[in-house]
Amino acid sequence: PLMNASLYRSTYNGQGVAIAICDTGVDYTHPMLGNGGFPNSKVIGGYDFGDSNPDPFPSTGDAHGTCCAGIAAGDLASVASYIGGVAYNAKIYALKVENSAGSIYSDKVVAAWDWCVTHQYDDPQNPILVISTSLGSSTGYSSLCDGSNPSYSQAANNAVSAGITILVSSGN
Repeated sequence: PLMNASLYRSTYNGQGVAIAICDTGVDYTHPMLGNGGFPNSKVIGGYDFGDSNPDPFPSTGDAHGTCCAGIAAGDLASVASYIGGVAYNAKIYALKVENSAGSIYSDKVVAAWDWCVTHQYDDPQNPILVISTSLGSSTGYSSLCDGSNPSYSQAANNAVSAGITILVSSGN
């Protein structure tokens, strides 16, 4: 309700789009996120870059990535204040960038963004068109940061050149 999801999703429901969630992992057994194994009808692919294995399920109990996936593309429902994802018909790629110790490293995020470009059309009916990265750190920037981390800049430019929009949180 706070972001007027009902208004926008009446026109744009995410059909034919996949959203890559680069975060702490996605609980694909959640009832609003496929309610089953991996892959499933909602979470159609992904990888665990944090621990270098094929299962992007959260390993630290941190539900942040699962929440981000639900906000972006969770199935419709009415549970407390949850009304379903904004793009509820979109599919999800779960890209876990947090390791089992709870740390996130830049090279893992860059690898996840690069993976999205390489795997953009794994499901031609639902290509990856959005990368959502919601991570916090103590590093702050007051101007362009391209020079301080050129690997991020290059990976972002590669994704944009492939027609993928990258959403990155600010001030998490």
